[in-house]
Amino acid sequence: MINGSNPKMPILMYHEISDAISNGKNSFNKMTPLYNIPAAIFENQIRFLSSVGYKSLLPEEAQGLSGDGKYIIITFDDGLKGNYRYAFPILRKYGFKATIFVAVDKIGAEDFMNWEELYRLLKEGISIQSHTMSHRPLQNLNNKEIYEELYTSKRTIEEKLNTKVHAISLPHGSYNQKVITIAQQAGYRFMFTSNMECVYFNSFHDDFTVLGRIAMTNKMKLDKLIKIIEYNKMELMPLIFAKTAKNAFKRMIGIENYRALYRRFFKIKL
Repeated sequence: MINGSNPKMPILMYHEISDAISNGKNSFNKMTPLYNIPAAIFENQIRFLSSVGYKSLLPEEAQGLSGDGKYIIITFDDGLKGNYRYAFPILRKYGFKATIFVAVDKIGAEDFMNWEELYRLLKEGISIQSHTMSHRPLQNLNNKEIYEELYTSKRTIEEKLNTKVHAISLPHGSYNQKVITIAQQAGYRFMFTSNMECVYFNSFHDDFTVLGRIAMTNKMKLDKLIKIIEYNKMELMPLIFAKTAKNAFKRMIGIENYRALYRRFFKIKL
């Protein structure tokens, strides 16, 4: 049941959308294969969300929300090429909006969108926001480096695309209180993590807010998706437990050691 005074505001976290996945392998070695979603699966998900009455919003639109409704925020991390080639035509077909977080140093690199493609998406109503400059885990950096990652990426995107950057997605889900403080100083309003958390309308009331997301994979079935975005406890608890355990393991061995193991296992080059 949607509470008119405090609607649910699930935030989906996508990465790459591609034409196909061959034998479940990561065809371009930029991330875990689970995050590389075939366009057909992505379209099934978007079509389903549309059919059950969900409307997509940009983060800044949630602050002015009023009344009953079904709302969702769709995000993409990294700025990979398939967001332009495959995801955008599907989003446009069903009238959905999305926010794409780009790592500035990756723009124009192999398998990543270039500035012209980002500008075209922006003109079509897609929000382009920051994923830092270099995609490094922020909690390992000193204050000056963190500010450079956050402020310079924000300024560069704003100057290149003539748009307003007010949201940051944290590479590798890496942050601490120091990162939060510097993000506020750099002028951000929204900080997106990879933590599995329930988000509501009132999460957007403050001038600055930290927001969790639901990680979308190519294994996500539609019956499970609807339960998750409706915050079904039986579906959410395993996801929250798994993410909590993963974060604890990161802390135990150190994020750089975790990243090295992760990249080696999935043969990742990002």
